[in-house]
Amino acid sequence: MKILEQMLEIETEARQIVEDAKNEANAIRKKARDDAKQLVLDGKNEMQHRVQQEISQLEHEAEKQKEQIVSATKTRLTEIERLAKERIEPTVGAVFAQFLRQYVSAEI
Repeated sequence: MKILEQMLEIETEARQIVEDAKNEANAIRKKARDDAKQLVLDGKNEMQHRVQQEISQLEHEAEKQKEQIVSATKTRLTEIERLAKERIEPTVGAVFAQFLRQYVSAEI
């Protein structure tokens, strides 16, 4: 009888070991799924952070280029205005002188 009791006890222990192993395997699978979800979420967050940094950098570079273009345009406009003034003043003077000559000629 004692052997039969021991065999029954061993079988009960074996069933408990199998049940514990199943529970542990299920817990490991659940943890693996949770870890995988977290890794995906972390990866997504990291990618969003990188994209936001890239957007910020591009916006900064675009602002610098805009400032350079505006500055170059203002410089070019100033140069064009200076050249126009240099060319217009003598022309206006010549036209005025011609007008005076014609006016004086007409008076005489």
